[in-house]
Amino acid sequence: MSFELWLFTIKQLAQTMDAAKLIYEGLEKSEQEKLRKQYEKYIGADSKDTEKIVQTAGRDALGKFAPDFAHFNDDVLFGENWNNMDIDLKTRSIITVVALMAQGITDSSLKYHIENAKKNGVTQKEMAAVITHTAFYAGWPKAWAAFNLAKEVYA
Repeated sequence: MSFELWLFTIKQLAQTMDAAKLIYEGLEKSEQEKLRKQYEKYIGADSKDTEKIVQTAGRDALGKFAPDFAHFNDDVLFGENWNNMDIDLKTRSIITVVALMAQGITDSSLKYHIENAKKNGVTQKEMAAVITHTAFYAGWPKAWAAFNLAKEVYA
């Protein structure tokens, strides 16, 4: 594809998206909600994305010893951050796996988040691509460690 054709296609897409946004913004709130739900179903962001995430690991493990930390873990990190739907759960899961891998955190917390990513729709093929891509930026040994955990999760 020539650069000119590519640029033309991008401009056409941008104009189409602008028109769709104008139409959407002109709809009643109930119609917007109905359309949003149809779109989420289309992209695979089904009921998993609308269920409230509830985490108790902080309170279970550290509630008496470090109640403030437990509160931040369960209510802020998982309660508010993970329930913020500005980023869908699948993308949020991928970002979390990448961040942990990049820091070299390849223990049970990375395994938990790989499991969470699988639950949120990240396929084995996608996870392998994510880890491979991250390996070039975060380090090859970290990728090996992440792959060992991912193989257990996707087995």
